[in-house]
Amino acid sequence: MSMAGLRLRRWSSAALVITCLCTLSMPEAMKVAPGSHCAPLKNHGSHSTLRVQVGTPKPGASPQLFDLIADTGSSSIIVTNCICKEHACIGYSSPCFKGVHSSTFMVPKDSRGEALPVQMTFGSGQISAVLTTDKVAVGPIQTVMNSSLLMLYDHHLDAGITNFEGIFGVGIPYQAQGAPDVRDGQWGRSWLQQANVNRFSMCFSDMKKDGMLEMNTAVQPNAMGSVGKLHWGLDFRGISVGASTTPVTFCDPAKKLPGQKTACGMIPDSGTTLVLGPRDQISQLYADLCDKWQRCAQKFASYNKTAHDQPKQVVNPFDDAIGRILKRWGLPIPTIESPFSITPEQQALYKKEQLFRSELRTCAAWADGKADLDAQLPPMHFHVAGSEGHTQTLQLAGSSYVVTSQHGNEPPTCMPFLGSYSYKTQLNGPIWIVGTPLFYDYKVHYDISSDPPSMSFTESSCGSCSTDGSAHPAAVGLVRKKADVIRRHDAPVRMPQYDTSLPL
Repeated sequence: MSMAGLRLRRWSSAALVITCLCTLSMPEAMKVAPGSHCAPLKNHGSHSTLRVQVGTPKPGASPQLFDLIADTGSSSIIVTNCICKEHACIGYSSPCFKGVHSSTFMVPKDSRGEALPVQMTFGSGQISAVLTTDKVAVGPIQTVMNSSLLMLYDHHLDAGITNFEGIFGVGIPYQAQGAPDVRDGQWGRSWLQQANVNRFSMCFSDMKKDGMLEMNTAVQPNAMGSVGKLHWGLDFRGISVGASTTPVTFCDPAKKLPGQKTACGMIPDSGTTLVLGPRDQISQLYADLCDKWQRCAQKFASYNKTAHDQPKQVVNPFDDAIGRILKRWGLPIPTIESPFSITPEQQALYKKEQLFRSELRTCAAWADGKADLDAQLPPMHFHVAGSEGHTQTLQLAGSSYVVTSQHGNEPPTCMPFLGSYSYKTQLNGPIWIVGTPLFYDYKVHYDISSDPPSMSFTESSCGSCSTDGSAHPAAVGLVRKKADVIRRHDAPVRMPQYDTSLPL
């Protein structure tokens, strides 16, 4: 007998209590007042969480509330069960779900009387869960997740991931590969579908202020159809550095390979901390940033004048101080190749990255807040398009892709919020994952009712969510305005949770 079988039997005998072969007999989506509703997104720096109630409290029991990671990269609702905390998730102190405290909790079984197991692979490891049924409420909107609420009972996640309460997925709903065949067809239906929430938007606020998930929002003009089938994905046409008209140096649609639909793809992912791309394109981006930043360009010009007289040495962009920050963020320090295996062009890219990082690291000393940082650093312009051809250019200013971090008693270090991630697809080329910086600068709108599902981006104020679930625009007006303090980040970053063997 496999360990998985033992764990499922342990679960079945110790905790499931209520089992059935049917769905919960109640309206699929509870009635709420017409119009949009919202819920606050709690800012944790590396990600934001959504307060979610799971289950119906039995008499004398308290509501079971969880802070779930709001994740546009997943379509599942995953909640940590107390079986995980008591037996497999050692060291957890977070809340966990107890089925015996909910009057509406059920566990469907297959023809052999076994709970329905699900294993999911993420970038940070693998989780084991079973399909269950119960009510899930966000603000004033609640629905029954019939055979589609995943109860986590074991995991093999990275050691740095602790106190994981779960995930609230608002990704494109799809039938997961290898998922069990649930007879009522509910598996694969997301909370959005079952709650009849066809449109929603997400945005984050600066520093430690709450962001907002707004549901049942208005139809957005010029929305871009998703080119991704499994993920919210756009046709990514490169990054112009400096001016929005600067020619792109990668992901040029004119250079896509035969058989490709796009040269590159882009996933706007609220659950990822950094802006991530393939290592070679990230190196090129650093070179472009250096070329367009006067401080860095002058340093490289001086280096070039003497480089031919120096012995050939590999350039390592990651000095000790930067390496310590990366380690605290939970990121590996990239390995730099041998000097005998790289070309002069690659050596120049590494040097520009080194100079960009070294000049940037002391920005707290030479930049007086965000406005000064934006005045000195070149902006990045992301060119995106939808499946129907609608285009939009998304700008990230210097203060959007740079944060400060501090190690011990050392002076604050300014770090680019950029990283490398390998996700290559046959039809859509390499995939970029654009995380939290995009959601700080834009309100990102999603529509699962359009064909295909679509996205759009506005610079309108994030606003706030009142206790009755109504959204209020921020007092600063319609256009996003930033606090003048450079954003700080000291916690481990959250990396993407994708199976990179699948297409976009």
